[in-house]
Amino acid sequence: MQVINDIKAIPKVQKYRYFLIILASASMLGPLAFLPQLVGSDDLCGSLCMRRFYLYFPGMSWEDFFVHVNAAAIGVMAFSLIMLTTLFFGRMWCGYLCPVGGLAELSSRMLNDRWKIEFRSLPQVQIRYGYFGFFLVAMPALGISACSLCNFITIPRLIEAMSGEYRGMVFLVSSVGMVNLGLLLLLGVFASKGRAYCQFMCPIGAADGLVNRIGANFPFARRIRVAKERCTGCNICARNCMCGAIKMVDKIATVDQVSCMSCHECVDVCDWNALAWTTPPSHKVNEPKRIKKNTEIFPLPNWQAIHFDVNKGGDTKAGPAVSWVSVVNAMILLTVISIVIVGSFL
Repeated sequence: MQVINDIKAIPKVQKYRYFLIILASASMLGPLAFLPQLVGSDDLCGSLCMRRFYLYFPGMSWEDFFVHVNAAAIGVMAFSLIMLTTLFFGRMWCGYLCPVGGLAELSSRMLNDRWKIEFRSLPQVQIRYGYFGFFLVAMPALGISACSLCNFITIPRLIEAMSGEYRGMVFLVSSVGMVNLGLLLLLGVFASKGRAYCQFMCPIGAADGLVNRIGANFPFARRIRVAKERCTGCNICARNCMCGAIKMVDKIATVDQVSCMSCHECVDVCDWNALAWTTPPSHKVNEPKRIKKNTEIFPLPNWQAIHFDVNKGGDTKAGPAVSWVSVVNAMILLTVISIVIVGSFL
């Protein structure tokens, strides 16, 4: 069967990653949700909330702030552990364990590509940290709770509604529920690779990305890194990156550590072993060495990669063509942001 063949074709690391995502989802979300039940909760809210402690409202005293921290003590510890893990190993939580982002990714990958919207070409860093600033500053100033835009509550409530529970159905028909469900579908299920919400609107992901970038320079930190002397500029890693974290600079792949989730997919698709999850190189390789399909090739020192000419027969001095796909995606994203802002006040 085609489905079985497709499953067999999945690289080993991705199989492990999908297994961890499914396991995390089953343990953190309903109907099982046995991890929240261990601390007397039925979902990821309350004491397990990883966002509540950095909420600030006008007039809040330090005492009020620590009340928030104590109320979400386990969430604070979990958030700290995520940041510490990221410092050493990269964004393991986002790429391997987050049940909400992981479920959106798996759902998206099961859809036909013609139903998906491509968001990866948008300026992710600018949008992500623009919204992150709005989340930290503007929302508290306007008295908007972080719970109004929380994807961690949407999926549990959706599961409750599907099982006929009153609380879940009430949430989904509310303005907050409809906005969050719309974001989950548009930026998750119907987004190419399923990680647009993670890249644009998740505050935990935004903080995690900053720690990932800061830690990338430490000699002990493992990250997805490019061996420039092996890269041929084929662009296959950039096309397959679910986060849009890989760009071609001077025809060599470059990983943006602010966006990279260390999912290992680029490593799996690279035929030349130019990418690896590793620490920074301790020495510079003088002699280029490329390995493809277990055949070692030692090119001459003046070897240069063969690149496809994207300007065949065209005028190299002509201005860049308008990317209407990017324009449409930008309009869609602006519409989403407008819906979020308006829906938060409803």
